[in-house]
Amino acid sequence: HMMAMKMINHAHVRKGKIKSFTSYCGGLPSPAAANNPLAYKFSWSPAGAIRAGRNPAIYLFNGKTVQVDGDSLYDSAEKFRIADLPAFALECLPNRNSLVYGDIYGIGKEASTIFRGTLRYEGFGEIMGTLGRIGFFSAETHPVLKQGSGPTFRMFLCEILKMDSQKMGEAPLGEKEITERILSLGHCKERETASKAAKTIIFLGLHEQTEIPASCESPFSVTCLLMEEKLAYSSTEEDMVLLHHEVEVEFPDGQPSENNRATLLEFGKMKNGKMISAMALTVGIPAGIAAMLLLVNKIKTRGVLRPIEPEVYVPALDMLQAYGIKLVEKSG
Repeated sequence: HMMAMKMINHAHVRKGKIKSFTSYCGGLPSPAAANNPLAYKFSWSPAGAIRAGRNPAIYLFNGKTVQVDGDSLYDSAEKFRIADLPAFALECLPNRNSLVYGDIYGIGKEASTIFRGTLRYEGFGEIMGTLGRIGFFSAETHPVLKQGSGPTFRMFLCEILKMDSQKMGEAPLGEKEITERILSLGHCKERETASKAAKTIIFLGLHEQTEIPASCESPFSVTCLLMEEKLAYSSTEEDMVLLHHEVEVEFPDGQPSENNRATLLEFGKMKNGKMISAMALTVGIPAGIAAMLLLVNKIKTRGVLRPIEPEVYVPALDMLQAYGIKLVEKSG
């Protein structure tokens, strides 16, 4: 909010009009910690993260309202690159309702594009979309999990892939077999995508003979259980927060337009032998700064506020820089 409003207000005071506002943010593993098929780890509840990835989205693009159904969200992921950070192979998913930011930021009557997106490493969406089509995110109670006879992950996988686990016996159920089954069931068209999904299924341990805990009654709860275990950060791994705004500004009287960019890239930091996550730093420090500004009476307005007024974001952004959280601004 703070950086967005600084950029927007800087344009408005010079009589500029916002043609396009796009904002992208992702809480990701650092490249060194992105060491699994999804290139993703959870710094919060997998259940909450998966549910968030299946919310419908709506945004404005070139004057047209675009709606994305929740079941199609992962499949709507598009390749995304940041010119100033060319090494990051990213993709972007639309994030819920972007239209409300037209009113919040005061650009609803001038901007033809208003978009907020979630960043992931490239390939995440196609794998998660395939897992969703297979049925791993269904919250419905699954018959094999109701039996009370201690089904194994392998039995559950056979059921969800419509394979006869008794006929399968001890036959191999590896990446090749799972890939072929995903393709034959029509869950995806590309072999490469099916193979990536199969690698993820194997990585999560869904092919193993281990017994599923009785508390798991749905495919969603089974998937969350395994993701919580397999996609967790180790005590020494760094996470990463990447925030990127792009604001296109048009000016009157034939003045050249501007494309202004602001980027924050923050990594987790080891302090006194303990890893402090980038997510904790970028959420906690701004909240602490806001409390400090209230205590010294720098913020006169009272009530529940968004940090969209200069009296909040001007000193807060300065203090963030002093704490080492830097937003790099560029114009072109």
